[in-house]
Amino acid sequence: MPIAKYRKIVLLIALNIGASSITNTLAMTWASTWKDILRGGSTRWKVDDINVKRQSLGHILAHTNSLPGSNKSHIHIFCPLAGDDPFVYYAWQQGHAVTSIDLVPDAVALMRQQFGQSKDEWDIEKNGSTVIWKHKSGRATLYEGDVLENRPELMEKFDAVYDKDSFGALDPKMRRAFCQRLASYTKNDAVVYMEVKYKIKNNEGRKSGPPYHLEKDDIMKLEYFGGDFEYVTELGKVYDLTMGGMEQTGHVLRRSKAR
Repeated sequence: MPIAKYRKIVLLIALNIGASSITNTLAMTWASTWKDILRGGSTRWKVDDINVKRQSLGHILAHTNSLPGSNKSHIHIFCPLAGDDPFVYYAWQQGHAVTSIDLVPDAVALMRQQFGQSKDEWDIEKNGSTVIWKHKSGRATLYEGDVLENRPELMEKFDAVYDKDSFGALDPKMRRAFCQRLASYTKNDAVVYMEVKYKIKNNEGRKSGPPYHLEKDDIMKLEYFGGDFEYVTELGKVYDLTMGGMEQTGHVLRRSKAR
């Protein structure tokens, strides 16, 4: 085996071990956060305005439809760390295929309820610690598990990614593994629509998180998205937030054809 390839494999193993350890630590925190939300506590970063979701899908389709031979009425969208984000159901309503993943069962349960109360609408599969909910329509799949786990069935499957605050919510030590997963799951020229937090005041608060302060240069570092994605455009502020001192900003990336 060539030395360069061997080193890459060793690095991937190390990254996966490290990221999994952090994921296990954060799992309890995220679960506790959702329990607080369900009890009527702070909704944190949740944005349920359907007009915002319509706008997000519009950005995805505008860039996906620019590709030769693309069909914007039928694309497959991956939604990592989706929680119960209404975007998933909204995109499904518009005729698209959606696959989401979240670690917290309570969040996935709320996502399912958006599709209707009947359990008969879903087929359930188990793969190790992951529970997979497949909607009878064939266009919605909800994973209840670790976003960093390698899932061969998702390789090069998606035309687009909807990432609302996922990258900006992760511990920086998890970012590289996360970006590698998205790279492996997306088709050549796939579009990534990202929303991240921009902390308005240039102070020490920008170094802390989550949510972490992120700009183009942070996102496109070679060890993050810069290795496998091209930067397409900066959207600026995409909608107003109730959280003081921050703006919700958008970015569009495209999967490089180089594999």
